[in-house]
Amino acid sequence: MKLLLNNGYLMIVITAITWSGNAIVARAVHEVVPPIGLSFWRWAATVPIFLVLAWPHLKRDIPEAAANWKILVVLSVLSVSIYNSFIYIALNSTTATNSFLINSSRPVIIVILSLIILRLAVTGRQAAGLALGLIGAAVIVFRGDPGVAAALDFVPGDLWVLAATIAWALYTVYLRRRPKVHLASFMFLTAIIGLAVLAPFYWWEHVYVRPVPLAPETFWAVAYLSVVASVIAYMAYNRAVEILGPNVAGLTSYLVPVIGVTLAIGLLGESFRLFHAVGIALLLTGVYLATKAKG
Repeated sequence: MKLLLNNGYLMIVITAITWSGNAIVARAVHEVVPPIGLSFWRWAATVPIFLVLAWPHLKRDIPEAAANWKILVVLSVLSVSIYNSFIYIALNSTTATNSFLINSSRPVIIVILSLIILRLAVTGRQAAGLALGLIGAAVIVFRGDPGVAAALDFVPGDLWVLAATIAWALYTVYLRRRPKVHLASFMFLTAIIGLAVLAPFYWWEHVYVRPVPLAPETFWAVAYLSVVASVIAYMAYNRAVEILGPNVAGLTSYLVPVIGVTLAIGLLGESFRLFHAVGIALLLTGVYLATKAKG
């Protein structure tokens, strides 16, 4: 088990698979469950799970977390409060496929922010991989037709996804500065702080928009999002950042659209065309180049 947890590339694959279902589930229930409510209850359901995992470490970790409360709050707001809420808001007016593809720009944003904030260097192979990945995403977004780019009209949901993408890129870059506490303690505290920030927005949505219904769709959606897309995915991703650094871990964003678009086609009935195949091939090539040994 320890050997598996120390394999950063395995952590990337686990993250990509578990995150791929996030947009699929949220899009599937967007007409039933309001977005902020979905985000709030997703994270509320993780708190007891993370508490059980973190309990043996909390007494030791609380002083360290308190001493570094500012960065802990920043990370909590970026990941728990902003990222998922924005994605769920986006999926009220855009497709799951669009969300996957726009999110594939995260590695480029992460690398740029790493250069600015952390002064991390980018190898030639990483740069080539990032470029290929970005081209692959563009091929899919523009449907293989350069003429589409000039007339592309983003719906509001696409802009929400872009804002969420920037928030996650910042989270990834600043994750290296997180308090030196056990991963389970970090996730427990992150969930608690993020929920506290999210609570007033949830109350507003509950009162002035619509409440979260007590429906079967609510329960199965929250169950998947809390256990699979939160507990498993976040711990795997954070571990990948620890082992490989933000630039390489950020390449998870190139695998998610490959898996996610496949799920969207199979589960949501979206069509698959030649430009999807070309774009995915470029994305996978980009991941391969950017995650190989330095050179």
